[in-house]
Order: sequence, then structure tokens, then C-alpha cells
Amino acid sequence: MVIILRQIIMTSALIINNSLRMKPNRLIIGLLILLVTAMSCTKDEDSDPVIKGYLNGTEVKEIKITKGTTFTFKYEVAASSNLTKVEVFVRRGIGLLTDTQLFLRKESVTGDLEGNTFSVEGTLTATTDVMVSIGAIDSEGNISVLQLNAIMDISEFADLSMGDAKADGTSKSFCNTQYGLNLFVANARADLNGIDFGFAYFEADAAAKACLISFNEYSKVGTYAINNATNVTTFKKATSYTYTKAADLEAAFNGGTAYAALTGYTAGLVASNIQLNDVIAFKTQAGKYGLIQVTGLDRKTESALNEQTIKYNLVVQK
Repeated sequence: MVIILRQIIMTSALIINNSLRMKPNRLIIGLLILLVTAMSCTKDEDSDPVIKGYLNGTEVKEIKITKGTTFTFKYEVAASSNLTKVEVFVRRGIGLLTDTQLFLRKESVTGDLEGNTFSVEGTLTATTDVMVSIGAIDSEGNISVLQLNAIMDISEFADLSMGDAKADGTSKSFCNTQYGLNLFVANARADLNGIDFGFAYFEADAAAKACLISFNEYSKVGTYAINNATNVTTFKKATSYTYTKAADLEAAFNGGTAYAALTGYTAGLVASNIQLNDVIAFKTQAGKYGLIQVTGLDRKTESALNEQTIKYNLVVQK
């Protein structure tokens, strides 16, 4: 770059010295040609490193996988000047629930990087969504990044909790399965399309007790005048919280047992008389299948103060 600028200065001086013998138009044309040439040289010099990424041997940015799948990734980096630093990070998880770890770091000061090309590859096993990203810097300060994604066909959420509906709205009684969220009634009212089901406890009804209720019928509980007629979630009793892929969740639902009809509610839209360690299969209005594993059930000695809670793990198709 320094040599190019020096040549530009010398050439400019020659043009100026000869300007008296040139017509003005010729002088302007000469300067324009010089400027375009300089800009072209500068663009070539400042080009960012080129990164190619491969998943399982194919140049793609994303693949779909199942839980426990082993996959390979590879990066090829080429720069117009010597590379000075390359970093590769592996991030596991969904949204804010992620764990980021350094996979590789190479810097020219260590003698690990020589020249303007570099490649790295690895093998990973997916127990959740995996994002692999690389950053490369060359001696001119140009930077390039590329992220590759291995996305599971299911989403898993642990340690979720809902409470019986309180009249003052201070209990999280609703669930959004897509993001594994438990929500207050105020949140539910703000996004009626985002709720799949709610929790209610009927201490005076021995056939009901702890229940999960499809959102389209939740207003029948009587605490909140809230529902969405199109958000229908169907429940069945399942026998095992075992799965590795999305198809396993559908199979668990299809092989499940229907819940007994609850008076005043549509059959199949209430998971009633839930017990600790129960496994509940469900299907949302969006056609997504999932499983719920009940890990805690606090009955509050059958209190009528609407303080009962349920804790659970959840897995759902993406």
C-alpha cells in the first residue's frame, strides 16, 4: 500500500509539472485515470478474507440433525495478505440458554499462522442446537466471519413451573411450548396466539385435581375470562419420556391413552388428575407434537387459595 501511494504522489507531481504544456481537459482526464487506477488498487488490497464453510462435507450454512447425531465441520480461509489471527467458537443451546466455548485460536505471534490460507475441521456430537463460528483477520486489518448451524428437530426445556390461576394475576398459569415460556395472564392477553395451554387445580373435584387445559377452553376455569378459540391443544397419557427425534414425539402421542372426559370440557382437551412423574403427550394447533414430564406437584394440602404449582420438563417439535 505504501509503495502504491508513493507511486501516486510521484505521478501526480509529473502531471502537475507538465500541466502548463497540456490542455486543461487533458490534465483532468489524466488525473481521473490516475484516481480510478488508485481506487482499483486500494480495493484489491483491502478485500476481506474469503471463508468457505462445510457441514458433513457439503458447502452449506445449516443442517437439520437429531439428538445425539455426530457431524463434521470444516472452514477454508483465503486472504489477500498474511493471516494474523483465526478463532473458532462452538456455541450450544437455544436463545439465551447457550454455552460458548473456544474451539481453536491461532495467532501469527505464536508461529501457528504462515501465509494467507488456513483450514480447520472438527467433529461434534449434538445434544442441543450447535452453532460453530469462525473469525479471521489479515495483516491489513480486514476481518471476515462465518457461522454454521446444526439445528435439532426438537426443542427441550427443563425446570418449567406453572401455578393455579390467581384472581390478582400474580401466578404464571400459561405455557408457550415453542419457546418454553410460562406466562402471567397479562402476558397471555397481550398475545392470545402465543398460548398453548394453562394449569388449573380443582381441589374440590376428585376427578380433576391438577389439570392442563387447552387454551381455547381455559375461560371455563372461571378465574380469567380469557381464551383463543383457535388455540386447541390435545392431550393423551404417555408411558415414557424417551425420545431422540421429532418422529418419536408423534409416535408417543399416537400411542397414548385418552384422558377421561371432564364435565363441562371437550374430551381430549384436558389432561386431568395429573400425578407426580406422569408423562403427558400433546399436539398443538400448529401440529407440533410434544411430551411433558411432571417433576413436581405441590398440592398445598388442597388449599382453596389457588396456590398449587406444577413443575415439569418439556420437549416439542420445531
